[in-house]
Amino acid sequence: MSGLNAATLLAAWERALPQSPVQRGLTLLATAWPEKSVEQWANVSIGERDGYLLRLRDEVFGCDLEGTTVCPMCRERLHLTFGSDAIRAQVLQASTGKSSLRLEASGYELDYRLPTSADLIEVAAAADSNGREVLLRRCVTASRGGARIDPVSLPTQIVSAVTEGMTQADPQAEIRIDLTCPACPHHWSTIFDILSYLWSEIDDWAQRLLLEVHALASAYGWGEGEIIAMSARRRHLYLGMLGA
Repeated sequence: MSGLNAATLLAAWERALPQSPVQRGLTLLATAWPEKSVEQWANVSIGERDGYLLRLRDEVFGCDLEGTTVCPMCRERLHLTFGSDAIRAQVLQASTGKSSLRLEASGYELDYRLPTSADLIEVAAAADSNGREVLLRRCVTASRGGARIDPVSLPTQIVSAVTEGMTQADPQAEIRIDLTCPACPHHWSTIFDILSYLWSEIDDWAQRLLLEVHALASAYGWGEGEIIAMSARRRHLYLGMLGA
C-alpha cells in the first residue's frame, strides 16, 4: 500500500466525487495499490475487490466497525459493532475476474466467470436493459447438444446453480450479517457493502480534514500541503490551541 498517505487519499477522494460508486472503489484501489491500474482493478472479481477494500479500510480507519440498522419487524433501532474479521470471507479458491468455471446439468453445458466491476459498470450503463440479462450474457457461455444458446433463455434452476457456483467461488462478493432484535426478538440477515461503508467514512474524513486545513491556514498562514503532511495528532494539538 505504498501509494497511500493523507495527501494521496484526499486527492483520490476529490477525483472520485463525481464518479459512480463502483468507479469510486476502483479509484481508491488504484491509489492504495498503484501497481494495478484502474482498468486492471476493474477486471478482478467483486469479492477480490471487496477484500482489498476491506484491507484498505483496516489500514486507514482500523479494524473496528460500527453502524445502525432498524428491525424490519418492530422498527427498533439497533447499534452494531463488529470487527473486520467478522466480515472477511474464507476464500475457497483464488478468485480473479477471469477465473473460468464450468457447469453441466440437465443437458446444458455452461462456461462462466465471476462478475467484475467492469461488468457492473456495463450493467449500470445499459439503463434500458434488464441488468440480470446483461450480466448473464457477459459472464456465461451456454450450449445444449453442441449448439450455442442465449444464456438469458436458461431455465431458472440452471441460472440459480450458476449463481450458487459464483457465490461459492467468490464468497467475499456478498457478505451478510446475521442479526437478532433485542426487542422482538426477530432474526434476519442484512448485506454489508464495504464499498459504500468505506466511501462514507472517507467522505466524512476528507471534509473534516479540509475544515482543519482552513482553520490552521487562516490562523497561521501555512499552506495546505504543509498542514496535510502533519500527523493528525499534531493538527489536533494546534486546533486545540486555537479552541477550534
